[in-house]
Amino acid sequence: MSMTRTADHERIRAAVQAESLRPAQPQLETLVDALRERFGDAFAGALYYGSCRRQAIPEGIIDLHVLVTDLRRALGGPVPASLCRLLPPNVYYLEVEHAGTAVRCKYAVLALDQFHRACTPAAYHSYFWARYAQPLTVLAAAEHERVVDSLVSAVETLARRSLPRLGPVTSWRRWWVEALRLCYQAELRPEDRSRAVTLVDAFPAYFQRTGEAVLALGGAPPSRLAASVARLDWAARIALGKLLSLLRLVKGLYTFDGGIDYVAWKLERHTGRPVAIPERVRRRPLLFIWPLLWRLWRQGAFR
Repeated sequence: MSMTRTADHERIRAAVQAESLRPAQPQLETLVDALRERFGDAFAGALYYGSCRRQAIPEGIIDLHVLVTDLRRALGGPVPASLCRLLPPNVYYLEVEHAGTAVRCKYAVLALDQFHRACTPAAYHSYFWARYAQPLTVLAAAEHERVVDSLVSAVETLARRSLPRLGPVTSWRRWWVEALRLCYQAELRPEDRSRAVTLVDAFPAYFQRTGEAVLALGGAPPSRLAASVARLDWAARIALGKLLSLLRLVKGLYTFDGGIDYVAWKLERHTGRPVAIPERVRRRPLLFIWPLLWRLWRQGAFR
């Protein structure tokens, strides 16, 4: 499909821009101040997404992606910076106090150049462009307009990648739901198929405006050959994504304080099943996490 600067492209940008300026809860200002202090002049902004964004008072753990200008300076050395370059993002935990209440945050760090590239077709896997195509608020970004341009690119990249695989789609809602489900398959996630529907229903105006514009830009239905190539392409993307999810999970156990307990809590929250972490996994996660993950997968804790 061809994405050019047309009126439909501008419709996508207008929807993304409006969503990026949606006010965040006051707790987010406290978090951003703490992140600015932590990263100093390497801090370049944050992206706020996830279920907490839909709540009047954020409950649970807030999700942020933090953009930095220099990984080595921001992360405190060559090893964490190299890990982030090799397999972005690095995930950390932050807890601050706001109005006498603890505010908890899980934030993922990546460099600005990584962010801009990850929103384009140059990024093969959907991990980033699928997330950045969804509604989010841009916080304290020095280059807000350039960040918005990349978020628009993420929407268009999702369209380029998904439409040939999905075939003829005439409904903006169906496109978004099926495209998100396709991307969810390319990760290890505890949510069931209703997750995409819940997300789309939470922000109908955003998804309708962007979805209608995408379908208008999409052009003719894919040929039989293009559809076959897309099926093979997504099969490879899904297989790669499962592996990358495992590697990110293991990496996160070392960068995210209480990472094992967070993973257990998230699985319990989405599946309704208790997840016990054996002591040997806590002592040597790299060695003993694999049998636990295999058992949880067999039990249907994630897909």
